[in-house]
Amino acid sequence: MRKTISAVFSMLFVMTCLIQAGCSVEEERFPDLVFDQREDAAESSCEDPVSNTNALHELTAALPLSDETVSLLMKLYYAKNNDLFPEQMSGADISIEYLNAINTSWIVNTVTCDSYGLTAENLQMLADEGISPDIFLASDIDSLITDDMIASVDQYIYDDPVSVNSVYINAAESLRRDGDHYGLPFYTSVYLLAGNREYLPESGVPEYNISKEDLISFLGDIPSYGDDGSYITRFFNASVLEPFLGEEYVQDLTDRGLTSNSDTYGADPRLSRTCGMWLMRSGEFNTWDLYYPDGLYFTMLPTDNVNAEVFPICLSNDSDDPDFAASFASFICFDEDAQLLIRRLEPLRGFFPATSYPEVWDEMSSDGQWGVQAMLYEQYMGNAVYEVSYDR
Repeated sequence: MRKTISAVFSMLFVMTCLIQAGCSVEEERFPDLVFDQREDAAESSCEDPVSNTNALHELTAALPLSDETVSLLMKLYYAKNNDLFPEQMSGADISIEYLNAINTSWIVNTVTCDSYGLTAENLQMLADEGISPDIFLASDIDSLITDDMIASVDQYIYDDPVSVNSVYINAAESLRRDGDHYGLPFYTSVYLLAGNREYLPESGVPEYNISKEDLISFLGDIPSYGDDGSYITRFFNASVLEPFLGEEYVQDLTDRGLTSNSDTYGADPRLSRTCGMWLMRSGEFNTWDLYYPDGLYFTMLPTDNVNAEVFPICLSNDSDDPDFAASFASFICFDEDAQLLIRRLEPLRGFFPATSYPEVWDEMSSDGQWGVQAMLYEQYMGNAVYEVSYDR
């Protein structure tokens, strides 16, 4: 069975050309497109990396997933390419025992990394230990490109057949540099405002889709001092809001005395739990939710569009089997059953898929801790403003 992942990047290129030329495209129907295949891509992909199912393939993947999950993903990939995947099943309900029983000559070695990906420094540390991942979750692709550590993926997956409608185009396009895509969007996080329920004002939890004016009013309602007389930081470090809300708005917060960078003792008020509200990446949900005994509440940033961060899977320049490695990476990122299996086995709270499959979003929405947030953000991700993740 041929791969079922789409030519999303070729489609993106043509769509960009259409937009720049001032063409109008009806939303109801995606246009028929004819793609020009680059010579170097055609040469490197003349043989389908999964067409010979008896061929031995071995790669190393550094991902924020358990060894078991990555192994099962490889078996699922093999099953779907060899007509071993039951039609009535999906990644959400296929038997784990069935997948484990599949014998394949495709081997994946795993390195478990954190949720924010590997930097050039991390990769060098792995290299010093004799470990060279073929694919890996990356942080700061610009640095990795500069250091010549990752390859463009276009030449390896340009002819994969899939529906462009399943991929958030803005997320994929954030990984384009000088006409080439350096990575595949694996998941995303969003910027939102987190509030400490211990200092929730009498006005209660604010509207989730809050306005700039209402945010200022709400911050003014947060008490200035706790029951023990300690100073409360109403909003921590307003300067982080400047890229989203502008310098004038941040200055207004400062002039009103609604923000501070430290607590009574000069420390981070989030760590001393004397903070009323702060800007948070949704991927930090587990950390802060566990740290605050009274729990948190959340509101969106008062911006026209959701601001999101893309975490890509990148292809190493040193990979010995780049065709197969890139194909497996695209399967992990874009195949619906692969995404369902991942969400079934790994919580990944605070991280959203880079695809719009309703079943995948439904799987996240069933999470008791983060499900409500997932349902709220699903409707916004298609028009989100994406930036590439980098080390913070």
